[in-house]
Order: sequence, then structure tokens, then C-alpha cells
Amino acid sequence: MIKHFLNPPNWFTSASIFCSTYAMALLMSTPEVTPEVLSRACLLVVFGGIFDMLDGRVARLTNRFTEFGVQLDSIADIIGFGVAPAMIAYAWVLKDMGPVGMAITFWYVLCTAFRLARFNVANAEQNWPLSGHSQGLTSTMAGGALVTVVWMSNGYLSDALHIPTWVFGSFVAFLGLLMVSSVPFRNFKDLRRNKVARRWMALALSSCLLSAVLFDPSMWWGVGAALYLVLGFADGLVVAAHQRILSRALMIDEIIDEIESDEELVVD
Repeated sequence: MIKHFLNPPNWFTSASIFCSTYAMALLMSTPEVTPEVLSRACLLVVFGGIFDMLDGRVARLTNRFTEFGVQLDSIADIIGFGVAPAMIAYAWVLKDMGPVGMAITFWYVLCTAFRLARFNVANAEQNWPLSGHSQGLTSTMAGGALVTVVWMSNGYLSDALHIPTWVFGSFVAFLGLLMVSSVPFRNFKDLRRNKVARRWMALALSSCLLSAVLFDPSMWWGVGAALYLVLGFADGLVVAAHQRILSRALMIDEIIDEIESDEELVVD
């Protein structure tokens, strides 16, 4: 076990777990959850996401990729992008919805767990055909989008953004649904060989940077989450429709080939 503690990628995964744990501890350590506490908790989850992105890159740089690290990363994702964001959402608004709010909180955490389990199985079986897209919204982006909404509503946009309780509850439930859906969301793993993906990425980063400079540094995350959810969902629907058309065309071609083969056998 000591060798896993000494593996550099696991340090970043552990840092992600620490940020998530600290965020939930903040919510439980104060009698009244203030906007300042919510903002700090959301920022900790964002930092946890940054550490989560770094652990894989460190593993590749140091060539210290292990199956233990993969499983540890999945556990960290459930805590960091499932439990922690759900608890933040519950402490902010969902608690006012009573049993319905608790059900939405549980639904979001459950969808995160199911999404990660499906991801692990799909990676092992390699049965997802779209390499540049993930199957459903990733837990990282779902958790990031959720805490960004809470952060913006209790931070820079607190005077301008007032989300009704039922709208926020529906948003949390919809994020959970997107995670367990099969809607393709771009993961930019094909960035080097895909010019369209590079252009979209450049446009998105430019918009985030401009918003951060003109308004507030936190708007980097707000604009990024909004662009990814809206444009990513639209892109996913288009890609899914295109993939379905290709699958049907391929199926028709196979049927035609079988019919032609049968006719040749009859003639012979």
C-alpha cells in the first residue's frame, strides 16, 4: 500500500478528495450557510476538478499509470463531482423543497455513480464508437456546472441572478439525467486531429478569458460552463442524429449484400 501513497499521480487525486471533503466540512461547520460559505465550498470543488484533471496528465508524464490509480480516481470523482456538489446544492436551495429536494439530491448522486460505473465498463469493453465524445455528460462537467451556478448566484451575480427553487431543482435533476443518457458530449480527446474541435475550443477559451477580464475572474468558469452545456448539448444531438443515420445506412448496406449473396447462390 505504501507504494500507492508514493505514486505522484495519486497525490493529485488525494488533493481532489481533500478539496471535496473540505467543501462539505465547511457546510457542516457553520450554523447558517451564508453566501460566503457557499462560494468557498464551490471554489474548493472547482480546485478539486483541477487536481482531478492533473492526475491523469501526471500519470502519463511520469509513466506511473496503475489500475489502483484508476479506481481511486473513480472514487474521487463520486465524492468530488457527485456527493460534494449535491450537498452544496441541497444546502443552498434543495433543502427548502423538503422530500422532493432530498430525492433530487439522491438522484444526482446516484446518476454520478451510475455514469462512472458505465464509463469504467465501456473503457474495459471499448464499445463506444465516438472517440471524440463521451457517452453522456461527464461527472466532472456536471459537477462543475452545478457548483458554478451556485457560485455565481452567491458571488458576482448575486444581485442579478435569482433562480426560482423549482427551476434550480429541475436543473440539478436534468444534469443527472444527462450523465446517464447516451447523448454524446465532446471530450476534446481528438483535439490534435480535429480542426473543428480546435476552433470551438479556441472560441470558448477566448470568450471565457474576455468575460474574466471585463467582469470578474469567476466568470471564466461561469461562461465556460454555460457554453459547454448549451453548445455541447446541441453538438451532441447533431452528432447522435448523424451517427444514427450512418448506422442505418450501414445496416441497409449489409442487408443488400446478404440479399445479393443469396441471389448469387440461387443462380449458381
